[in-house]
Amino acid sequence: MHWIAIALSLLAPHAQAAEAIDSVSIDANRAFVVNRKPFFPIMIWLQDPENFPRALEAGCNTVAGYWPNSGGTADVAEYMTHVQSAGMYGVMPFDERLKGNTALLGYIHDDEPDLSHPESDAEIIPDPNLRINEDAPLWKIFDGVTHTWSVLDPLEGAAFTVKLKTPVKVEKLAVWLTASPRLSVAREVEFLADGRPLVSGTLENELGAQELSFAPTELKELTVRVKSTYEGEQVWGSISEIEGFDAEGQSVLLCAPRQVPRQSPEETLATYRAIKQADDTRPVFLTVTANFLPAFAKWPPEEREPLYRAYAEAADAIGFDVYPLYGWGRPDWIDRVRDGAAVLQQLAGNRPTYQWIETTKGSEWVSEARQVDVTPRHIRAEVWMAICQGATAIGYFTHVWKPVYSQFRVPERNVAAMKWINDQITRLTPVLAAANSETEVGIAIPGHVRADIMAKDHEGFLYLFGVVCDPRERGGDATVSVAGLPAGTEVEVIDEDRTIAADEGGFVDYFGPLEVHAYRIKHW
Repeated sequence: MHWIAIALSLLAPHAQAAEAIDSVSIDANRAFVVNRKPFFPIMIWLQDPENFPRALEAGCNTVAGYWPNSGGTADVAEYMTHVQSAGMYGVMPFDERLKGNTALLGYIHDDEPDLSHPESDAEIIPDPNLRINEDAPLWKIFDGVTHTWSVLDPLEGAAFTVKLKTPVKVEKLAVWLTASPRLSVAREVEFLADGRPLVSGTLENELGAQELSFAPTELKELTVRVKSTYEGEQVWGSISEIEGFDAEGQSVLLCAPRQVPRQSPEETLATYRAIKQADDTRPVFLTVTANFLPAFAKWPPEEREPLYRAYAEAADAIGFDVYPLYGWGRPDWIDRVRDGAAVLQQLAGNRPTYQWIETTKGSEWVSEARQVDVTPRHIRAEVWMAICQGATAIGYFTHVWKPVYSQFRVPERNVAAMKWINDQITRLTPVLAAANSETEVGIAIPGHVRADIMAKDHEGFLYLFGVVCDPRERGGDATVSVAGLPAGTEVEVIDEDRTIAADEGGFVDYFGPLEVHAYRIKHW
């Protein structure tokens, strides 16, 4: 027996087999349907099989993503045997051998195809002796950003030529150096205009712009040469920026880069079509970043919406990740979970949407001094922010990089909270999969505290789900309006062992900061 299977048998002896899947579909309410019954995927991202018992302990029912040789598995087909043995479903990269697998819930694209990187149209020709560093390309010298740099290796004798699309008239150059005691620093520099000497000078070993002036000159090619250097421990060095100015002080050498997704929507759509042609019995999932939110200003407004609508066309279900506390150390951004879920639902059309939820601190992007604890209250609020905006699946991100890397380092109190949240979702799945109620409902908390409420009809009852999504850590007595509700009607507060007597047209209940309440009312 494979060592992982042995470990799973020891760690999870009571794992129950999930019902074998013979069909997966998506209904008119954008809910997942497995074997003709509503199903709410509760996913965990990219785990070695040894962590499956922890995922089950947290109430997850689905594993999403596979990394080659995860936990020593040879391939995704072997990995799926462990998913199935653990009693969970899988959302996996496409593989022909997975077709017909009774634990396969769906396929998933490569993660975050919209993750962008800068590309420049600047045409820069390096001299043959210059070694190129792809992480610090030469176009960064003309990108208009003075705190980035391009590596010149070796620095002494380095030369390159920038070719402009149209001629420009220049009368002043400014050079921004990078200064480090370990690196060489440019000292004597020479500039040629269309191959003819333009200006040369000696630069100081210091930061900031250093200007070189000359008679106004029209040029289409500018050649830069570093004739000598201030020596450092390394023979290579860097230049931050070179600017050229005309008589009006306009920067005429600037070639700002453009943001380009690592996989275009067209490429993603081609992958989707290939998967569906090979196997149309399972939905295809796609996770994007939160860069469709205007708050992140990653894409120009005229590009943003068409870009993400095109990505949505390349999937049957689309989700996103935003981790305000884990990824940014910004509790005041927690409502971006809510806003992201709302905006993505608009972009997705009639497709299901899902949301990845943060569970702990330890991000690689945030210094340990700035890290913020993620609490059960945060987790529950984020889950219900997403659901109240239409999400019909959720997923949890449990990976930690600091102080050391772990795929699953979640505080025990958060694991317990996830279990409670997920068990409640599972019990209420038939309700959550139902159509939104036509009953007009609303929620208002004094002080303009931000809150959402969702209404569902199911088997003679009206269900309400309310969540405070105000990042100011405020709550208060909420007036929940329910059109036509008779006074005296009993309102059951689900899983809280209490009831409320309704007033005519609604009721009042207290919501603490980021608090969630669910209600059940017999139809009148």
